[in-house]
Amino acid sequence: MPQSNSENYRIIRNPRRKSIALRIAPDGVLEILAPPEVPESFLARIPTAERTAIIRLRQRTQALQRPELSFDENSRFALLGKFYPLKQTARLYCFDGERFLIPRGSDEEMKTELTSLYQEMAKKYIFKRCTELQSCCNLHPDNLRLSSASTRWGSCNSKRTISFSWKLIQCPPELIDYVIIHELAHLKELNHSPKFWHIVASFCPDYQLRKNQLKAFSRRLPPL
Repeated sequence: MPQSNSENYRIIRNPRRKSIALRIAPDGVLEILAPPEVPESFLARIPTAERTAIIRLRQRTQALQRPELSFDENSRFALLGKFYPLKQTARLYCFDGERFLIPRGSDEEMKTELTSLYQEMAKKYIFKRCTELQSCCNLHPDNLRLSSASTRWGSCNSKRTISFSWKLIQCPPELIDYVIIHELAHLKELNHSPKFWHIVASFCPDYQLRKNQLKAFSRRLPPL
C-alpha cells in the first residue's frame, strides 16, 4: 500500500478506497486515506482547509482512548464509579475507603494483587445487589458466577446461569444495576428483541441513558 509522509500528516492510498477519509493514528499523526487517483497536491491542502474538523477529530479520538495501565504511586483506579489512588505497601493488601493498598512488586505482581482485591469486592457487592434486584424483578437465576471477561460486563446462558465480569465493580452503582437488570431480563428472553428491551425498560426506564453512560465510563478505565 503506497504511502507518503509529512511532518504533520501521512497519506495512505488504497486502490479499493472510493473516497477520502481522515483518522488520527496511534502515534498522533493525521492520516489521510485516499484513492490512488487523487492528486497529492489536493491532499496536501486538507490539513489547512479542514483544520477545524481535524481539531474535533483529535478531541473525539482522545476521548475514546483509554488511559494507560500504571502501578506507580498514586495511580488512580475506579471503585463503584469513583477513582482512588494506589498506595504501595510492604505487605498490606486492602482498600481502606480512601486508597488501594497493594504490596509493592513488579507491575505483573501488583496487577495480580489488585485483580484479586477487585474480585473479592465484586463477588460481595455484585452478588448481593443481584439477589436484591432479582427479588424485586421476580426473576431468579439458577446460578451466579464471576468471570474475567473483558468484552462484556455480564452474560446469561440457557442453563439460567448469569455471569458478571469482576471489572464491573469499577462502575457506578446505577450502571451496575443496569447490567444486572439486563442479564436478569435474559432469563425471560435470551435475545435482544423488542420484547427483551420492554422487560428491561419495565424495571429500568432510563436503560438507554445508563447504557450510554456505561459505554462512556468504560473508556475512562485502564485496561486491567
